[in-house]
Amino acid sequence: MRQILLCFLLIFGLGLFFKPVYAQHDLKGKVLDQIDSVGLVGARLSLYNVRDSLVRQISTGEEGEFTFSQLQRGNYRLLVSFLGYKVVNRLVNIDRQAQKLLIPLQADFTLLDSVEIVVKPQPVIIKGDTTVFDAGAFSTEPYADADALVSQIPGVEIDADGKVKAQGEDVQRIIVDGKEFFSSDPAVALKTLPADVIDKIELIDDKSEQSKLTGFDDGNRRKVINIVTKPDKRQGYFGRMAGAGGSEERYNTGGFVNMFSGDRRISANMVSNNINQGNFSSSELIGAGGRGRGGGGGGGIATQHRIAVNYNNTWWEDVQFNVNYSFENSENELQRTSNREVLIGEDANQFNVSAQQTNRKNRGHVANIRLEYKKDSTQRLTFSPNIHFNSAVTDNTNTTSTLGNAQELINHSSRQNNGENSAFTIGGTLDYGLRLNDKGRSITLHLQGNSNSNNNEAYAFSNNVFYEDDSVNRTDTVNNLNDSRSNSQSWNGRLTYTEPLGAHSRMMANVNGRTNNSYSDRKMYDFLEETGQYELLNQELSNEFRNDFRFYGTGLNYQFSKESFLVDVGLDYQQADMINNRIFPEIIRSHHRFTNYLPNANFTYRFSQDRRLRLNYNTGTNPPNVLQLQDVINNQNPLNITGGNPDLKQEFRHQVNLHYNSVNRVSGANFSASITGALTQNRIVNSTFIATADTLVADNVLLGKGAQFTRPENVNGYYNLRGNISFGIPLDALKVTLNLGTDLHHSRDVGLLNNVLTYTYNQGINQRIGINSKISRKIIFSVTYNGNYSMVNNSNNQRLNNNYYNQTIRNDVTYIFWKGIRIASSLNYRYNTGMAEGFDQRFFLWNASIGKKLFKREEAEITLSAFDLLNSNVQVSRQVTERYIEDEQSNILRQYFLLSFTYNLRKFGR
Repeated sequence: MRQILLCFLLIFGLGLFFKPVYAQHDLKGKVLDQIDSVGLVGARLSLYNVRDSLVRQISTGEEGEFTFSQLQRGNYRLLVSFLGYKVVNRLVNIDRQAQKLLIPLQADFTLLDSVEIVVKPQPVIIKGDTTVFDAGAFSTEPYADADALVSQIPGVEIDADGKVKAQGEDVQRIIVDGKEFFSSDPAVALKTLPADVIDKIELIDDKSEQSKLTGFDDGNRRKVINIVTKPDKRQGYFGRMAGAGGSEERYNTGGFVNMFSGDRRISANMVSNNINQGNFSSSELIGAGGRGRGGGGGGGIATQHRIAVNYNNTWWEDVQFNVNYSFENSENELQRTSNREVLIGEDANQFNVSAQQTNRKNRGHVANIRLEYKKDSTQRLTFSPNIHFNSAVTDNTNTTSTLGNAQELINHSSRQNNGENSAFTIGGTLDYGLRLNDKGRSITLHLQGNSNSNNNEAYAFSNNVFYEDDSVNRTDTVNNLNDSRSNSQSWNGRLTYTEPLGAHSRMMANVNGRTNNSYSDRKMYDFLEETGQYELLNQELSNEFRNDFRFYGTGLNYQFSKESFLVDVGLDYQQADMINNRIFPEIIRSHHRFTNYLPNANFTYRFSQDRRLRLNYNTGTNPPNVLQLQDVINNQNPLNITGGNPDLKQEFRHQVNLHYNSVNRVSGANFSASITGALTQNRIVNSTFIATADTLVADNVLLGKGAQFTRPENVNGYYNLRGNISFGIPLDALKVTLNLGTDLHHSRDVGLLNNVLTYTYNQGINQRIGINSKISRKIIFSVTYNGNYSMVNNSNNQRLNNNYYNQTIRNDVTYIFWKGIRIASSLNYRYNTGMAEGFDQRFFLWNASIGKKLFKREEAEITLSAFDLLNSNVQVSRQVTERYIEDEQSNILRQYFLLSFTYNLRKFGR
């Protein structure tokens, strides 16, 4: 620890001492693409003096900007090169005035293998870590949403829930023209922008905020899609409004609107329906089934009202401001039956058969703000506060029977639970970066703070019967109120200093710290028949607890880079203290100290401009939360009593990621492959005790036969391996785009059952095939296949070994013909096998519609649509853990018809 700190101070001191004293002038500028004026990141600039001796060599940073600092007066020759562009050779004169150059580069079409290929009609352009596709190479029907276009991009997949994958990686943000656009919810972003305003789609391997600030590439990436709009569509307003009503009292109304005026942009998305649609989608109104679940949604029948607003503006040319806000008011009515097979011994299992009805009402507000100030290429400040508020009211009725191996009845419970919950969170991050010179010396500061509170009132009434030899052995009743209040405040910060060690290497030192203070007050009140109130405090089931967690650390990273590769290795030291204080019913205090060394490494190799390999290894810790630590019993579900564990340790995680990506600019094909491995020491898992006879688990807390007592424990042995292969290619001869995706996984989960370690091995394969047409704007079709095969093996009980398979085949067709008549069909075939008796399902889900375009520009449409024409829709699912396998079936939307009217807004220009 002391040596690391001294090394950090020595590097910092040397950096301050050895400053050039003769250089006096700066040469700044920006390198950009001559056609679209996009800054070129990573362009190489070589500065020579009049004797043709190399003075300095640098690369452009974010947005193509560069700075040569502290140059002597005189004449120089500047050589600018970037793979796939013609070399620029320019004479510059440094005088008393600071110079700022604008250097456009022209694409070199003679170097076909390195920049841009026009493929009848699709050009694919590679710019550093960005792959660019021309939207004009793809066909969507008039007035389609952005997701219809994005799904046709080679290597991009959109699943049934609207989740987007690109080049085998999850897309975490959608931005528009480089600006935030409902960034926290990519599904909303793709439903708020129409396809016909899109000029280009950019797939970006976005660097971390720290890398952008320091220029020190830490190897961490996240996948971002930037939608570039057509220049003539950046001034005006556009959107869609629609309404639909029909049978079974079903309705769907909503719309979106965008008002663009240069840098000032306002967008809104609204929806109100009772067909399980969380986002407004024109395809649901016109019966195509959308790219989501076709109005079927997940389990339950949901009524949702939602509005989301996004605002962007640029002030004083160097301040970018974004705010997005969403409000949701929803209600879900769920009816669910389940069959759970639970491991209780080497040759013994038990079965839980349950049925429940739940009504949940939820209200939520989310607001995110981002303020970015960028004085020049040397300074950047980003401030991102956020606020979340959520409240919920839940009513639940449940009946559960537990059966033994011979199907004998062990216990039966009838429960009624209802409660109210509210949660409030406010937080934010602040990042500041300062480049001290053009050689790479920099300082960055990262600060993050969060404060949250949670209040919960849960009422429970249950009647529980326990059997012995098919006869009633004991009956008990639970009638109580759990009044819980918790809050926490956390702060963390990280200060880094980067020092160049030569032309190709640099070192970064950091100091960091975190503090988290959590408080939980849980009081259990029994019902008093004399007063009819919940006012008798149950001290054995009540607890007041405080947890204080803090750590500090420091670390060093060394990086070596050349044009084709980058290597980065580092080591962090971390010392953490966790202090637990039980305040009620009696004071107990404990203190745990953890000392860790956290290695990390990154390797990036670029075979060419369009082929690259990334390898990343990192480690981290995860402390237990206050609810896991709080040693209090919760008996509101007498068949599954829970408790906390104040002796928990923090988890220690190792993770390795290997990712390869290749883009063929001749064919437009996109190939990616990745392998991810994770291993966790001291993993926090649930330890379960299943009573074979009535057992006391705490004072006056009796666990009935067949019931479970669960509390968290630390165990070792967990690991997880995942592989992904993704391939996309446009087949121009057939006028379609083909996307293939394969996921492989193998994991070992660890649990404790009656104090015996159990290992569950889960391996499987997921295969996806997607074919999207680009024939014309009048004929649109797609065919998708998604199949999952899973194999589960349990080390302690072979009866839990199981193989199961499910698949979905889907065909969407839209045809617009005579005088704007539009017909659409979405046919799904779903198949499940390997589940418990009564849960295997095979069925067709067919949605269809017929509509008529209206008015001169066909901007309106009236449509009659049908959901589930065959009236066969069902919802089944399976969950596998180290302790049980559970199959469940829930209610879901069935057949209904809608008559809708849709109007599209378009007005561009001043």
